[in-house]
Amino acid sequence: MNNFELKGLVIPVATPFMESGAIDFGAFLAHLDWLAECGVHNLLVNGTTGEFFSLTPAEQLQLLQVARENWDGIVIAHTGSPVLSTCMEAAHTAEESGADFIAALPPFYLAGAPAAGLARWFNVLAESTALPLILYNFPKHTGNPLTPEILAQVPHYGMKDSSADLSLIPATPRYFVGGDRKISAAYAAGAKGFVSASANIDPLPYIRIERERTPENQAAVDAVNARTNGPFAIARIKQALSEIIPGYPPYVRPPLSTEFFHHPLR
Repeated sequence: MNNFELKGLVIPVATPFMESGAIDFGAFLAHLDWLAECGVHNLLVNGTTGEFFSLTPAEQLQLLQVARENWDGIVIAHTGSPVLSTCMEAAHTAEESGADFIAALPPFYLAGAPAAGLARWFNVLAESTALPLILYNFPKHTGNPLTPEILAQVPHYGMKDSSADLSLIPATPRYFVGGDRKISAAYAAGAKGFVSASANIDPLPYIRIERERTPENQAAVDAVNARTNGPFAIARIKQALSEIIPGYPPYVRPPLSTEFFHHPLR
């Protein structure tokens, strides 16, 4: 297990695709370079914003390896899958590839799974790797919320909470909020940091609020979030990146759609 402390801003990096659907690794590296120049330190690879649901295990591994080879900061590998053995294999390859942490969603599709089963699922995963485990709470998409009962039964480093339910902060060792508009409130309640998809397109306001939680800094974060939040969020992020990073492709893979591009950002 590493001795790194994870705190502050974590960016779930987008995965650029060419119009053909192939991963554009050149654009991926250009984005990483730009984020590093902006002062970003913590990266989450193959997360929701990275469209993990549209990537094969081999593609996920390629992205992780490229990120690790080219990123000097902390790399978190999302290994989530509804198949436990697949999740364990992803954790194993993440460890071999030099990731610093793994993150994992609960198994999805079987909504309302029993707490005992979910706890056992995560315990088996945690026991399969030496990497610290970050639980990823996203009940809107998994149908399986991570409750205090489950959290108490699973040894874990911390939790990324896309439900932004601040009442969960006491139930986990380290809480990372997944809702930009609650960053200041989460810190005030004891959070260790935050995960922001919108920071892909403008990390500087997020770095400022990490250093100083002021109403002005929260308002600046909210303004960036307003550009990407809502339906087609990943497409919005990619469209914005195509306007910031030369050659960055604005394409998503099905089931997402590029039809959004007919509607300009405001």
